[in-house]
Amino acid sequence: MANKRRLFDLHWRISALFVAFGVLLALGVTVAVGFGQVMITHPVWEQILRSTTAHYIAGTTGKQPVPLPTQGAYKGWHLKSGTALPADMPPYLATLPAGFYSEENLDRFDEHDYAALVTPVSDGRVVTVIDMTDIETLQNKVGIGGLIFVLVNLALVGATLLWLHGSLRKPARALAQRMEALDPEQPSQRLSVDYPQAELHDIAVQVNRHLERVERFIERERSLLDQASHEFRTPVAVISGAVDVLARQALPAQAKGPLERIRGTVDNLTETMSALLYLSREPDGNTRVETTRVDLILQELMQDHEHLLAFKPARFVLVECVSLSVNAPEAMVRIVIANLLRNAAENTQKGDVTVSLTPQRLQVSDSGEGFDAVEAARSYSAALQTSMKPGGGRGLGLFLTKRICERFKWSLAISSAVSKGSVVEIRF
Repeated sequence: MANKRRLFDLHWRISALFVAFGVLLALGVTVAVGFGQVMITHPVWEQILRSTTAHYIAGTTGKQPVPLPTQGAYKGWHLKSGTALPADMPPYLATLPAGFYSEENLDRFDEHDYAALVTPVSDGRVVTVIDMTDIETLQNKVGIGGLIFVLVNLALVGATLLWLHGSLRKPARALAQRMEALDPEQPSQRLSVDYPQAELHDIAVQVNRHLERVERFIERERSLLDQASHEFRTPVAVISGAVDVLARQALPAQAKGPLERIRGTVDNLTETMSALLYLSREPDGNTRVETTRVDLILQELMQDHEHLLAFKPARFVLVECVSLSVNAPEAMVRIVIANLLRNAAENTQKGDVTVSLTPQRLQVSDSGEGFDAVEAARSYSAALQTSMKPGGGRGLGLFLTKRICERFKWSLAISSAVSKGSVVEIRF
């Protein structure tokens, strides 16, 4: 579909119009030259010769015979039997049988182009001709001139297309490449507006204005997110402190479960707010790079998430765990691994959740029902919208995982098949 659209863009349409103009021009000149050739071979010349010959023959019987012309384009000779040929008569004309001969029939005899009529009479024959040499020469000049005219116009069409490509197509493509090269993670990027073409200059100016509006919008969103996160920290800290106070009290045994769920929810919310605040800031090359041990956090989080499989015939299985460090804050690594483990545990009703950490790669495989890739793509937006509803949260977790991977240039791959489970792989 993209190739089809490119074939019908403005550049190709203008080029097609110029090519069509050149073809029509060549066709018109060819037809005009053809009409000139038709005029030379037109039956009107035979009619003129027959009419004038008949007029001469009819006049020879009268008191004042009509002489045949001997000068100009039209000439005639009355060849009587036994007499010598006139000096101004081409000899080959005397050998022609009776009948009409076009200039095409007589081209082979000499450099003159004649249309001739040989008419037998009682005392010999009458030969009348029309010298079409000047007409043929003019027709040839018209043909050559038409050919030169067509070639010049085709050259102009070609030069125009080259100019169009150089002055519009090429700069427009360069503008598109500059727009594609804009990095959304780098603020204050602008396009150059030094285009000699007014249209491209206007486009570049409007794109820069749009970039300014987008940056202002993003800045407002980041400011709102930053303020909201700071506002949430106070009640979350209060709830966390209250949980710590309650944990020191002598509470009934049935209260410990809800209290731990409150503590876990507060910890998850704290991590989520930290991740949102971190992702809302632009990467700063001057910030100190923090190194995190992935293997240690993985083992810790696997133990923390074992309660998700406590009442299922399922378990976490660590197949391989090598020592691996990445350049990322510990909170970001925790969020990613925790989301992978939590989703795998929630999707597994029985069987193993297999975890493998090899050099540069973390893989989590569950034994759940899996999902259809097409259906998952359709429901992803809905999952994000319902992430804040009771029982939700997966959509936000997937969103944060994807954003964190993009931030640190990690590759995230998810493969799944119905009734065969899912495999999530992150390459650091």
